[in-house]
Amino acid sequence: MEARKEKEGDAEMALGSKCLKTGLLGRWKPDWDEASTHFEKAASSFRVAKALGKAMDAYARAAEAHANMDSAFMAAKHMESAATLARDAAKDPSQAATFFEKASEIHLGAANVDAAAEALSKAARAVEQHDAARGAALLTRACELFAEEEEQARLLSAVEIFKTAVSYLIRTADGASRTPQLARAAALLEQQAALHARLASPHGVARCELSAVVVRLAADDYEGALASHERAASTPQGYAASDESFAASALLDAYARQSDEALKAAVGGQMFNFLENQVTRLAKSLTLRSAGVPTRLLATAAAASGLASMALDAPASQAEATGDFGEVAPEDEDVAKEEEVDLC
Repeated sequence: MEARKEKEGDAEMALGSKCLKTGLLGRWKPDWDEASTHFEKAASSFRVAKALGKAMDAYARAAEAHANMDSAFMAAKHMESAATLARDAAKDPSQAATFFEKASEIHLGAANVDAAAEALSKAARAVEQHDAARGAALLTRACELFAEEEEQARLLSAVEIFKTAVSYLIRTADGASRTPQLARAAALLEQQAALHARLASPHGVARCELSAVVVRLAADDYEGALASHERAASTPQGYAASDESFAASALLDAYARQSDEALKAAVGGQMFNFLENQVTRLAKSLTLRSAGVPTRLLATAAAASGLASMALDAPASQAEATGDFGEVAPEDEDVAKEEEVDLC
């Protein structure tokens, strides 16, 4: 049966190719519609025959035919069918990623940004176990598709793609690629925070900014983490007064003071449990060796920490001498006057 089906497929492919031939004594232009029908039948026959290479080629030819008929949906669908066949049946992740990339280009040509990004995401997942660097590049491209997006529904789709990309970059960061991939993940988190700002989602902004601080520390970039935190605190989205901001401050302060106890207490805070799973795991794995702190920042931070401790102690010592709003209590004012009279 398989041999018969393969022959049927070959015959359909020949008929499809014949529909595209033009000449003075024949058709004036290719008959893409008829050709697509033959290529689709060929793909089905080849799949039954388990002639996987021929089936993928038939799907690609069918996609080309639909593209020439301005039927982007069907063109992309057939290209993704080829990709799925390459990934699942042929066990060829590289070829699968190539087909998914072509599907993405078709979607993008039809201004379907969501579907284009999703196809790139599928391409990345296909090569994750075999070529993580290629997958990282594919997901970064997927995120870039939303750079100028303002439409609410697509911004929501963008957030999901960014989450997928960040999780992938952290999950596959290893060896020589660890630091650059984590740095890229942190940059994407900061961009994701901007997406949440466009969606008027302050909680989303705050969680992304805290996540960026965590990831930059894991990438051995204390100064970058500090700069990211300070930049976020200067924006109008309310990060500076958020619980996430206080958690980031505690984390950075622990590094600045080189305190294992403070670091353990900081990452033990509940705010870190609300982050994406990969970021939470990364936070729990942080040690003082994860990021080197420049000496000049150690000194500055230590001084600031001392001042902070004094500030925390001051209200307690002054509480006995002040009223509810910080003014001198009336009874203490009377004592002060009596002391003044005695001095006179």
